[in-house]
Amino acid sequence: MIKESLLEYDIDRIKLLRRCKKCLLPETFPFIEYDDFGVCNYCHNHKLRSTSRPKKELSNIIKPYRRENGNECIVPFSGGRDSCYGLHLVVNELKMRPITYTYDWGMITPLGYNNATQICNKLGVERIIVKADIAKKIRNISINLKAWLKSPDLGMVSILTAGDKHFFQHIERIKKLTNIKLNLWSFNPFEVTYFKAGFLGVKPKFKEKEIYSLGGIRKQLNYQCLRLMAMIKNPRYFNKSLWDTLSGEYYRSLAEKKDCYHIFDYWLWDEKIVESTLDSYNWERAEDTNATWRVGDGTAALYNYIYFIVAGFTEHDTFRSNQIREGEITRERALKLIEEENRPRFQSLRWYFNILEIDFNSTIKKINKIPKLYN
Repeated sequence: MIKESLLEYDIDRIKLLRRCKKCLLPETFPFIEYDDFGVCNYCHNHKLRSTSRPKKELSNIIKPYRRENGNECIVPFSGGRDSCYGLHLVVNELKMRPITYTYDWGMITPLGYNNATQICNKLGVERIIVKADIAKKIRNISINLKAWLKSPDLGMVSILTAGDKHFFQHIERIKKLTNIKLNLWSFNPFEVTYFKAGFLGVKPKFKEKEIYSLGGIRKQLNYQCLRLMAMIKNPRYFNKSLWDTLSGEYYRSLAEKKDCYHIFDYWLWDEKIVESTLDSYNWERAEDTNATWRVGDGTAALYNYIYFIVAGFTEHDTFRSNQIREGEITRERALKLIEEENRPRFQSLRWYFNILEIDFNSTIKKINKIPKLYN
């Protein structure tokens, strides 16, 4: 019997962690430093990301892509809140005729699929779905999770999401098939986390200007060298998934991107407006969390549980911290929100382990036994 009671949530212990006096980042955050006033280096180096470029600039950019008839752009589309809201903006504000492209690698939840279908139907937008070899992808996740559990390393948690990086490969194929060059992405300006690579040993690059940095050769080589060192320490990572992982990283970080622009470089991302807009489309929310971020991503519940158990925080702490720095939310409000958002998501975890055909109880027990980074 699957036991929900195995999921730990020792919030009283977490509250004892030292945190930045301005944002929420705790003492367990990679490369964090506090000044004499208790403010962290991530706050001191923060550059405003929600200051948008003029919308007229985007209008001028997309003008050559407009057509009298037919579809004009591709919107890469996960069914999450940001891509759904981005699609809304493309149709209703930019007045463009898009098609959406979704890469199904086996970790889109039924909720994510339903929301994607719902909003595309309401907007009358064609949807293209590229399906990976799902059985192969699931096998890769499973063997890498088992490898990770043999020698847990927070720097290698990202190996569990390596299979989705071919998203960037197929966007170019879709462009050729449809004869549509322009693609408009919906990366959220507050999703910069730093810690996922930070636990691997990658120091934060505070000077990055774009909302979503696709990296460069030097940056990617550094990252892959650190990953290789971690893999050598745990040879179980040298398995059948390796080529899939490496090729995905190439398409994500090194392959040339053309005719590619980001909606939230030009539109301010306001959570209240985003959520109220999605509600108008009857966008469905998850039953096991109050959060609306990552609810269609099947991997998020597990990796956030791992980070919370071992380091005492999740990506929700970084998201809310970015909002604090931008003046979008108060620190007091953010603290209350993460207390709820960081709770274990039992239903999502159960779905994930069922898909992978991995035992829920024994896996959660192993995660719970991993040494903490705090007292």
